[in-house]
Amino acid sequence: MKGKTTVNLKHLFMLFFIFSYNFSYSQEIQVDVKRSNKPLFKAFPAHENDKQPSDLLKVFMIQEGKESQTPLLGTYSKAEDTIFFEPQFELGDGLSFNAHFYYKNDTVKVLYKTQPIDFNINKEIAVREIYPRNNKIPKNILTFYVEFSEPMLEDESAFRYVNLYNENKEVVPHVWLNKSRWISDRILMLMIHPGRVKSGIKYYDNLGDVFYVGKKYHLEITDKLKPLHKNSKVKPFIKEFEIVEPTASCPKVLQNKLSIPRRNSKEKLKIAFDKPMDLYTILGGISINIYNTDINIQGKFISGSDDTEWYFVPDKPWTEKKYTLIFNKYVSDPSGNGIIKPFETTKIKKLYTKDIAKVLNFRTN
Repeated sequence: MKGKTTVNLKHLFMLFFIFSYNFSYSQEIQVDVKRSNKPLFKAFPAHENDKQPSDLLKVFMIQEGKESQTPLLGTYSKAEDTIFFEPQFELGDGLSFNAHFYYKNDTVKVLYKTQPIDFNINKEIAVREIYPRNNKIPKNILTFYVEFSEPMLEDESAFRYVNLYNENKEVVPHVWLNKSRWISDRILMLMIHPGRVKSGIKYYDNLGDVFYVGKKYHLEITDKLKPLHKNSKVKPFIKEFEIVEPTASCPKVLQNKLSIPRRNSKEKLKIAFDKPMDLYTILGGISINIYNTDINIQGKFISGSDDTEWYFVPDKPWTEKKYTLIFNKYVSDPSGNGIIKPFETTKIKKLYTKDIAKVLNFRTN
């Protein structure tokens, strides 16, 4: 009887050990909800050291039961075997998101919902800014961005409520890519269909060019765009601009205009380019790490006096002597010209396939 008891205890111990091992090391996603609309997503354990944190953890918005194809922008960091992701912008009320944690050939998925919508909110929503902010815009522009003062419904058909008029006040037809993307619940991306900009793509050949050099145009944001809170209303807005010659040059980082912050301060880091840059690629394409580590510095990017100047505002003081400024291959101007590859090219180089396009090291003052 004693022998059987010993065997049973050993058997139970082994089962407990196996269960504990599997439980402790199974992939998991947790959400820190101290702030419902600015949660911190945590995924662990992440052992694939050959991949970037942004390749292993992605968060997608769900709308009308469908998951967006574009992941949220935000900042990533990694501590030991845990990946952290914080959204770049606050998430709106009454929204649902799927967090994906990719490992090997499997995916862990977690649903996250923000706090319910307060339907009593009734506000007039203004257009805060339209990017590019310049009123002289190159003929081969690819993207505009509309920033609203209040949260909007991230409607994929929002492009239908934005009109482009020529100087004769005639609507320019079939301008937008037929699917709106949102950087956040306040910033709408409007992408001109590449077939009407890039050579070699056939799309409504009979319509001709979207823009003509020297001509003036009007971009109209109508009150039909849908706010997040149904009782609110968008105030119509019109941006007038003139078309100039197309641009085909790759933008350059002006290292001599890099404004270095002081150590132990929260001063802004200034990054300057030789030409206006695309908002989305700046927000999602530039990161800062502590030198010679994968530790990401969390903060946010804001625009300067024009679209050639951008500032990084850290969440915490600059405590280290040396940092690394990283530009990925998607950083580009509004016409799609990247740091290492112009938009109009048929050449494929190994350099283009690398995720990182440029790296700059700097020391705090």
